[in-house]
Amino acid sequence: MNIEENLILIKGEDKTEKVITCVNNNGKCLVTFDNNKTYTYSSNNVKWFRNPIEINAETTIIYENNGPISGVVKIFKFEEHIRVCFKSGYKKLFNISDILMEKTSLNNKISNNYFEYLKKLAANVSITLDDESSFLSKQYNKIKIISPRSVLSSYLKVQALKKRKITNEIIFPFGFNISQKSATEKALSNQISVIEGPPGTGKTQTILNIIANAIINNETVAVVSNNNSATANVLEKLQKYDVGFISAYLGNKENKDEFFESQKDSYPDMKEWKIENEKLEILKSSLMTSKQRLDDMLHEQNKLATLKEEFSELDLEVEYFNKYYDENKYRIQPYRSIYKLDSNDVMSILAKYEIILGKYGLFKLRHKIINIIRYGIISFKFYKNSNEAIVDYLKKVYYELKSSELSRTIDLLSNKLEKNNFEDLMRQYSEDSMQVLKSNLARKFTSKGNRTIFTKDILWKNIEGFLKEYPVILSTTHSLRSCVSENYLFDYVIVDEASQVDIVTGSLALSCAKNVVIVGDLKQLPNVVTDEVKNKSDIIFKQYNLNEAFNYAQNSLLSSITKLYSDVPKTLLREHYRCHPKIIGFCNKKFYNNELIILTNESVGDKPLVVYKTSKGNHARGNFNQRQIDVILDEVIPKLNLEKSSKEIGVISPYRLQVDELKKLIKTDNIEVDTVHKYQGREKDTIILTTVANQINDFIDDPNLINVAVSRAESKLILIVSDSDIASDNTNIGDLIKYIQYNNFEIINSNISSVFDFLYSNYSKKLLEILNKNKRVSEFASENLMNMVIEKVLCQEKFKFLDVVLHQPLKMLIKDTSKLTEIEHKFVKNILTHTDFIIFNKLDKMPVLVVEVDGYAFHANNKVQLERDKMKDEILTKYNIPILRISTNGSGEELKLSNKLSEVLKIKF
Repeated sequence: MNIEENLILIKGEDKTEKVITCVNNNGKCLVTFDNNKTYTYSSNNVKWFRNPIEINAETTIIYENNGPISGVVKIFKFEEHIRVCFKSGYKKLFNISDILMEKTSLNNKISNNYFEYLKKLAANVSITLDDESSFLSKQYNKIKIISPRSVLSSYLKVQALKKRKITNEIIFPFGFNISQKSATEKALSNQISVIEGPPGTGKTQTILNIIANAIINNETVAVVSNNNSATANVLEKLQKYDVGFISAYLGNKENKDEFFESQKDSYPDMKEWKIENEKLEILKSSLMTSKQRLDDMLHEQNKLATLKEEFSELDLEVEYFNKYYDENKYRIQPYRSIYKLDSNDVMSILAKYEIILGKYGLFKLRHKIINIIRYGIISFKFYKNSNEAIVDYLKKVYYELKSSELSRTIDLLSNKLEKNNFEDLMRQYSEDSMQVLKSNLARKFTSKGNRTIFTKDILWKNIEGFLKEYPVILSTTHSLRSCVSENYLFDYVIVDEASQVDIVTGSLALSCAKNVVIVGDLKQLPNVVTDEVKNKSDIIFKQYNLNEAFNYAQNSLLSSITKLYSDVPKTLLREHYRCHPKIIGFCNKKFYNNELIILTNESVGDKPLVVYKTSKGNHARGNFNQRQIDVILDEVIPKLNLEKSSKEIGVISPYRLQVDELKKLIKTDNIEVDTVHKYQGREKDTIILTTVANQINDFIDDPNLINVAVSRAESKLILIVSDSDIASDNTNIGDLIKYIQYNNFEIINSNISSVFDFLYSNYSKKLLEILNKNKRVSEFASENLMNMVIEKVLCQEKFKFLDVVLHQPLKMLIKDTSKLTEIEHKFVKNILTHTDFIIFNKLDKMPVLVVEVDGYAFHANNKVQLERDKMKDEILTKYNIPILRISTNGSGEELKLSNKLSEVLKIKF
């Protein structure tokens, strides 16, 4: 019979092709077969289905046991039975409950439009093979169907993200911190999750923990990246813990050939890995208890790290303050009672003293009595000192008390962690988690005998069988689809270094994923898009009506996903383990909004940051600078004895030509020279960065490039710059130089002082606290409102390296008073002459903009105040400090401030 129109089951077996006729007769069924013999069956044993529904095989995927069935040309549905016809001529019957049938997402017009766009990009702008035909284009041309369960389907439709419930307790065999724990949990419970991995924050460790939990749950994982070093790093770590045998390092043809040629027919010895069920349950229960204890201790560890960083910054600022204090040569006698207070009390005394002086011109008897009652300042002799001396003395005491308090708190926390054996507990937890993982692997593999040796065709003939042996696949992003059969879906695809993966290549990986974890850092180097490719891709983009997140030239896979899904579960890995605190401190303040928690340590006397400036002159010729090369070879390497150092040294430059010249001249094994781009994902104990250009340009000053360059250095960063770079304002390299100079306490030829950030940030908080209690005073209220406006503006991405303080006196800002007239000098030295707000650069604490609030009632008809305002403006102008005056009866303050900052910083707006 015609199998496309009939289905005859005899005793449950498909006999359609062999049956010529089938006749019912009095409860019996007479069946004549193609050998002309007729048999009689009970009607209950013969089922005849007719008029099937034909399902379009070109738009349908069939999965059996999670594996896609390939080579299908026709599909017929006979009620609960599905007949599948293959192009080889073979036919197979399935019960509908034994398979999963899916309609392609490309039936959706929106999805198809996006896919055609990606396909066109692949044909025109993607990587090519030797024959110049696009490699990715070939991959895209093979895609006829996209599973609606794939992440690519969700991505193309921009549909709501799916969540999953975690059923098993998550373990962390590779250790964890607070951020890594959160990232792992989100990855295992969401269809799409993003892990932002700044330099040195342990993203590989997080990837390994995700892999471990997926394996325990009998799931498959693919780890992909655009470069082999990232995936090789994952393999190396798996091998370090003796579990590398679960992974297959595939990708390009060479990797596949090497893998299949080097397979072993045996498993590692796992006898010691087996744990009896009862002991295993006890171990799992113990892990849950330990994890809860560790959670608390990890919070304490992060708090300790934050306090250490705070103490380090305070210590440096105290050094600057002591210099200022000594220069003023105060003769004030130390007042012992004040040292019995805490720093918060002293800050309250300071803020209130200045407010009262400003209001009444002197500190009255009733205020002194209040200080006796509240703070125990009994002796009135203290107030016989000058106001300037008292105020600066209170600041000095505040610094001393705050330093002691921080030191005590650091000691207490350190002792607490040590007493609780934090490091031993974390090590034991990781080892126990690894036991659970290995016990799981032993149960899966030890009963199998010899290990199967596969040939390459297994990847498309029986990928499910291959993945039972190798559930972790490592590949380049663009080659993943060629490692599995058509339409196969991994349970997880982890895209590492996703900021360097373009959306065309990345979408191929998404087509293979039920769930995806996007790992990367938008603050590091993105995928390189040439002008030619940008022009081509922009033309193609304009031909389609698409979301900006799909603009090829403007987005990596990481940025595309984060723009497309504002609610995507995202984790910033905050804990940093690589660089000296002063080195990563620059990146933290400049690029990461101070969100990183630095867990490395510094010692007294460390000098991890050094700047060498070349002599004046035009030493750069194009992308090559001989003078900077001479400085490296004749000064830096000999002075630091780097050639004989046992530590690894990297010499990096933005320009290939400079690198090539240095490679010719440096032959020492421990010194490796390469471009900044090639160093992404790597680190060295010492990094020497040569900037090359005489004048800073957009290429070498790119924030992503500077971030990567600086964060390659673990212990020491040596910056080689041209003399003109030192004076560069509002550039990333200029900020790096200023940061180094500030942290090295190098005397800079400047007429103005850096802002006393620690002191006046805390002073600002205390002042606002007091002002909020004094709402009847309109001037105070207007300053409070302006503070909120400033904080809102400084939250903008382009201003995140700026901060603000209130009421820092002019005398602490103007260092060299030689430019001032006698009247101006007296005005500046008055302790009550202060700025309303100073917006400053976090990197070197130098002022960027002074903001003055002109309360209408207080300023409009007050000639004395207007004269003071005019004098302050003239003084600030003499010292090239920009000023913005904002009236309280005006409007549009946010826009005015944002525009003024953009103008001062030379940012386009």
